[in-house]
Amino acid sequence: DIYSFTLVATDAAGNVSDQLVILDITNLDDTAATITSGDTAAAIDENSGTGQVIYTATADDSADVSDGVTFSLVAGSDAVLSIDADTGAVTLNADPDHETQSEYNFAVVATDAAGNVSQAQSVTLDINNLDDTAAVITSGDTADAIDENSGAAQVIYTATADDSADVSDGLTFSLAAGSDAALSIDAGTGAVTLNADPDHETQSQYSFTVVATDVAGNESAGQSVTLDITDIDDTAATITSGDTAEAI
Repeated sequence: DIYSFTLVATDAAGNVSDQLVILDITNLDDTAATITSGDTAAAIDENSGTGQVIYTATADDSADVSDGVTFSLVAGSDAVLSIDADTGAVTLNADPDHETQSEYNFAVVATDAAGNVSQAQSVTLDINNLDDTAAVITSGDTADAIDENSGAAQVIYTATADDSADVSDGLTFSLAAGSDAALSIDAGTGAVTLNADPDHETQSQYSFTVVATDVAGNESAGQSVTLDITDIDDTAATITSGDTAEAI
């Protein structure tokens, strides 16, 4: 940090003089900070809300004479991310959705008071895939017509559904409010039973709506179904002739 030397002057008569000279080297801020935070942000759940702080950048600038750094995101970082220049807090300014974007990528740098820029730290943020998609009813809107007087406790329809678009496995079936009271459904199999002996003259059609619910509680759109009761000839004729024959 200090250089010293002596200047000597000698005249023609041989007289000598000397002068000690000291040169100080001024210490400048020429060493960039080092990012000390990691390369992975803790994963977050999809649909968990916007405005979350998902990472906080930290840096070590102790090798230099300046004090204080500011943080920034490198060009090319995901546009929905922002950083607090003073605290290093990185915020996700969108509600995460795994189906739309399952991972975010960004890089942070620290700049000291003299303008020295650290090496960039690349970071990834994973979005956890949750069960947020309801099943789709795949069975039709009409049950096969049945004959009147054909008996109670008949399975007249079986609900089916597709839940392949989601991560969960398993569905339960139910009848929506307003379905005919004489109907019931097996939650596991989707089998719909008519718990009355159908009579066309009493009720010629039954109506109900089936719903599939997955293990996360997501309910499908209801599938409205109708069941027609076939009218058959079940009324005996009436004798119209009298009860007395003419005498002969």
